[in-house]
Amino acid sequence: MKASVFLPLLLINLAIGIAFADENRLPADEHFRVETVAGGFVDAMELAVAPDGGVFVVERTGALKRIDPESGTIVEIARLPVEVRKEEYARESGLLGIALDPAFAENGWLYLFYSLPGQSIQRLARFTYADGKIGDEKTVLEFAHDRENAVCHEGGSLAFGPDGCLFLSAGDNTCPFESNGYDPIDERPDRHWYDAQRSAGNSNDLRGGVLRIRPTAEGGYEIPEGNLFPPGTPDTRPEIYAMGCRNPFRISIDRRTGFLYWGEVGPDSGAETERGPNGFDEINQAKKAGYFGWPYFVADNKAYADFDFATETVGAKFDPAAPVNDSPNNTGIRKLPPATPPLWFYPRASACAGPVYHAADFPEGPKKLPPIFDGCLIVYDWTSAWVRVIKLDQNGDIVWNEPWLGRHLFIHPVDMQFGPKGELYLLEYGTPWYDGTDGKLKKITWSERPIPIDVTAADPRMTGLDLEHPGAKLIGKTTCLACHTTQQKSIGPAYKEVAKKYANDPEARDRLAQKILTGGQGVWGPIPMPPHPQHNIEETGQMVDAILGLAKKGE
Repeated sequence: MKASVFLPLLLINLAIGIAFADENRLPADEHFRVETVAGGFVDAMELAVAPDGGVFVVERTGALKRIDPESGTIVEIARLPVEVRKEEYARESGLLGIALDPAFAENGWLYLFYSLPGQSIQRLARFTYADGKIGDEKTVLEFAHDRENAVCHEGGSLAFGPDGCLFLSAGDNTCPFESNGYDPIDERPDRHWYDAQRSAGNSNDLRGGVLRIRPTAEGGYEIPEGNLFPPGTPDTRPEIYAMGCRNPFRISIDRRTGFLYWGEVGPDSGAETERGPNGFDEINQAKKAGYFGWPYFVADNKAYADFDFATETVGAKFDPAAPVNDSPNNTGIRKLPPATPPLWFYPRASACAGPVYHAADFPEGPKKLPPIFDGCLIVYDWTSAWVRVIKLDQNGDIVWNEPWLGRHLFIHPVDMQFGPKGELYLLEYGTPWYDGTDGKLKKITWSERPIPIDVTAADPRMTGLDLEHPGAKLIGKTTCLACHTTQQKSIGPAYKEVAKKYANDPEARDRLAQKILTGGQGVWGPIPMPPHPQHNIEETGQMVDAILGLAKKGE
């Protein structure tokens, strides 16, 4: 996840449409049943489906829950003490990920990734599940991370590969708010929180990448062959499989090929300048270990400039063929591997990678997805809430890329996984950034006969807005709703509070419209809103009109 906020979904769809303009190959949405299995989750983060069909869900605030998909019954298995946030800092910490051991049916082992309270440590631990409880915690892996000065990007997704290796994603743990949306490479003294070169660009740090280990029966781990740096390589960590990631928020492993996929939540810049490109999100594919560019490159290796924050001097662009990390905060090697471009990229939002579907994995699934989905990677976006299907050939290259389930409303989709009969589970984080209680577990299945779609409920994040107002329509098509709702404070203020504050200010419209374009900080708290130069003043004025209209309606 990330702060920020007003990029029109229209631009994303336009970019996608230009790249993939062929006719749609997927069946109509009416052939897919989308059911709510259970709800009421608080900051739902990741799910894991057991061999018996039960579904485990972890909540960021510390709860581990098990759901019976047939009855919808939710049982809280455990509540871990975790660090969720400290005065609006460390705001993406908590209980972040879950994976079940490949032999879970026999050994009951499950793995959780969480933030220790009172200590700046991220922990991967193995627990034993039995009789509806977990116990026998064994610490597998720990590493230090920062929790000060508005750092974010923690990743935290877990997934097992077909060879029994466990993958763990870790974000760059860096504050992105003081680099104007470009690469955070601030090398000034006592500014390491703003330098991703210390983490994502550091071969000797476990943050900012995807780790790959082989858990042992005793509760520790071994280093498998094929990671980026062989054991014993000076100034490196052998656990690293993919480095150079900003926020690899959700990952998946193709059970046939072993290829790793993840969504890379991109930077906030809204315009290309001499410092570098505008922001892009990525869907990455690692057929083998590699360096994936951050914080020196984004999208198809578009390069940033070596910016000096002390003198505000723009230097030369970094070279993707031979990147060099000269930061005083770097404890790893200086010359990094060549940067690997992503599988696909699009204008910034909050990319996530779902599973790759193989029909033969579900021979007993009467409601599994139809053959057109065979060999497809399913991807989705936490902010914009769309779902897409990417057809891959035998080499893992893209054949086509198309939207799916566009007639259904998903509120911050945060994880996907197939059940034992090919049913696709989708977990929704919920409406607000913090402490929401409307996270849902949904199930998607195939129907030969079309099913009428009745999605009559408006987006709860827009409750109270005049949905016919041109400004409200713009808000509904942008990433504004990632950080704002109309009724409840999220990472940004509730729109009704904005309307109330400025109800009697005749100059508020013009001032707020300009603020959306240029960004700002301090009025509603320490987290800044980045600038949004991709809009024009007419559009931002319409958005402000829709928001201020809440005061007139008494919302």
